[in-house]
Amino acid sequence: MIFWKDPGESLGAMYVDYAIATVAFLIAWFILDYTTHLSDPQQVAIVAPIAVASILIFYPISRSIWTVLVYISGGIEKPKMRAIRGGKAS
Repeated sequence: MIFWKDPGESLGAMYVDYAIATVAFLIAWFILDYTTHLSDPQQVAIVAPIAVASILIFYPISRSIWTVLVYISGGIEKPKMRAIRGGKAS
């Protein structure tokens, strides 16, 4: 299988990153909310770097997940091989 970089491919991976960051943010928020008595701004100051770190850590995985989703949906097709004879495509 040959993978070509298509327009919008990075945008799809960003959607996956957004979902991962949202889940990481919410999980960290609920853990802090139920285990500590910090104010909301203090919790945001702690949880925001966790969300950013989750994006940086999972970015390669999110690209892979997006590529698999595009492949499963039929967005990636095998290119037709053309024979080149005498410098011209046939």
